[in-house]
Amino acid sequence: MSRGSILVRAALVLAVGLSAATARGEDVRKAIDAGNAAFRAAFLAGDAQRVSELYTTDAEVIAPGSPIARGRTAIAAFWKGAMGGVKDVSLETRAVETQGDLAVEDGTAKLTGADGAVSADRYVVVWKREGGKWKLHRDIWNSGK
Repeated sequence: MSRGSILVRAALVLAVGLSAATARGEDVRKAIDAGNAAFRAAFLAGDAQRVSELYTTDAEVIAPGSPIARGRTAIAAFWKGAMGGVKDVSLETRAVETQGDLAVEDGTAKLTGADGAVSADRYVVVWKREGGKWKLHRDIWNSGK
């Protein structure tokens, strides 16, 4: 086999591998978008239990000024307390990076209070594939100010 044919085959293998990685990345992004839509729907319905089920069993919510909420029971309690004064929430993903069963998403969240005041926050979520589904694993944010 000539050096040229080896290089062509190597390039083809690399191209196929990159194409597959891109497709997997797009699938992960779709799963994260669906997870964010489910989060928003459950949050706006006031269903903290349903929100907590979008997290892994050993997830953590690391909210500014609050103790870390570890596990679904604590996460449900945290979100139940946060739901009272919010009438709308929107999440905008800026980027997603994946590696195996983990993905990192960063973006912005806008929360509209019952009084109409809007806050803009930045967030990072580590997503983890658990039971074949992508779930929030570490959820942290801070003020966009």
